[in-house]
Amino acid sequence: MNRSVTSALLLMTLLAALWTCANERAISGGSKDKTAPRILFSTPENEVVNVDLNTTIFIKFSEQMKRSTFSSALQIWPRPPGDFEMKSGWTWLKISFNEALEQDITYLLTLDKQALDLRGNGLESTYVLAFSTGADLNSGRLSGSIQGSRAIRKNGDILLYRVFDTPLNELRQQPADYIFQPDDDGTFELSYLAERPYMLFYHWDRNRNKLIDGDDFFGRPENASVLARPDSTTIKHKLWPQVMALDQIKLLEVSDLGGQFIQIRTDRPVTQATLDQIELVADRVSIPILGSSLVNEDEYAMHLNTAMPIAEAAPVWLNNFQDTSGFKLHSDTLIYHSTAIFDTLQFDDLSVKWVNGSAQRFPAESSTLQIKANLPFTFRSDSAFRMVDTIIDTVQIPGKLQKVSAMEWAFTPDTILADGHSFQWEIQTRFIYSGVTHHELDSLMQGQVETVPADSLGSLRIFHNGNYDLECKLTGRGINRSFKLKPGIPHLVDQLPAQKYFLSAYVDQDGNGRYTSGGLGPVSGSEPFWFYPSEIRIRARWETDLGEWELD
Repeated sequence: MNRSVTSALLLMTLLAALWTCANERAISGGSKDKTAPRILFSTPENEVVNVDLNTTIFIKFSEQMKRSTFSSALQIWPRPPGDFEMKSGWTWLKISFNEALEQDITYLLTLDKQALDLRGNGLESTYVLAFSTGADLNSGRLSGSIQGSRAIRKNGDILLYRVFDTPLNELRQQPADYIFQPDDDGTFELSYLAERPYMLFYHWDRNRNKLIDGDDFFGRPENASVLARPDSTTIKHKLWPQVMALDQIKLLEVSDLGGQFIQIRTDRPVTQATLDQIELVADRVSIPILGSSLVNEDEYAMHLNTAMPIAEAAPVWLNNFQDTSGFKLHSDTLIYHSTAIFDTLQFDDLSVKWVNGSAQRFPAESSTLQIKANLPFTFRSDSAFRMVDTIIDTVQIPGKLQKVSAMEWAFTPDTILADGHSFQWEIQTRFIYSGVTHHELDSLMQGQVETVPADSLGSLRIFHNGNYDLECKLTGRGINRSFKLKPGIPHLVDQLPAQKYFLSAYVDQDGNGRYTSGGLGPVSGSEPFWFYPSEIRIRARWETDLGEWELD
């Protein structure tokens, strides 16, 4: 082979190598990447003014991105005339506008944390690119914080509407003028806004239908109408989101399971509070309920044992259905048809726990145990339930077994139980009869319950000197205590396990017994609320005195 041919082949090989390096490809192999992608630069740059009306935006990333995530993560506010188109490579994004931008407008491009790299890492925080087609950028700003659990602070959005006197019901079918993601710690700062009134809301769209509706978390400041101001006069807005309640529930199914045992399915999750307060109405007659239970593997269903049969084709509805946010709702109607399916039911293991619902009994509380089943059942013998102290030589605890409802019994010891002990319980199922299953049971159910050592508990003393009665809630692992704190009167919360707690309070202005986050209208304010600024640590055998709680 002559020298010229060899040189030509060598040159082609080098060019091919360079071309391969220049072309972007998806990453493969290597150790797991947990680093958030970064934006290296953009054109135009952030805070540039007098931008050409026919500009094109270009964004460069620090690593290869999952391009399919750009469409949901990118927003431009206010919406440009004629909308825009996106083109992207592995490490870049290009936005072209279909029509010229408007003159003297500040535009905000936001790319939120849904923009992912190829390893599934999102941006560390929402990227904001602000530019103006005029000589100045807008100087209005809104900032504040969201209170609540980490999931609430992390998953919701801040909605901003460029109106200030319109009920939100009229806006629910329209997209917000601005949508921002707060930081993971719940703080938000909305900059480059026109100095004018807006309506400000928080929304966690849990069913992802882009509407504020039942089971979504919704929050608003004390006044929904807010004013974007220059940085020097900004007010911090606080929001405490709560679950939105529907006006009524929808009945999906009313089924006959055999005898006077029925199943009802709704479009809302059924809670234990629902079963405790539900009222069943059939053909305008209230039907007494002998027993009720939740349904395994179906959170939208309940089993009810009724005191009388329901007539075929009778209209059925529910009153006092308590939803997950604490509201009592009423249902639509559904026609009842008896189609027995009881052969598919199974008698599950009985639930045995303290009446207070806690896994551990506190010494000063009732020692009664709740024994509950998913189907109607009967104990045929007082010796069916046996309880022993596992510490003191397995001594049997004498007590009384009493029927509470068709699906619930109670065991009350004859003596006060010792604190700090474990107790073994046993149920001989040959002494149980469940008419729905149509067969005898023959097995042994076992479990344990415990009592807390008295010397492991502490207490909390708190005082405030404001003007209102405060409805307070102290929460910790397995603990949820509510109490009223009156001005100038110290309050002691005792029998608290040694651990960390969080304290919140609100003024119950409407007297409904729960915090109200404000209506959907602009003038329907939320109730004032406060969170204690730090976690509270309770020590065993110790009274923790918070002193005076200064409400900000």
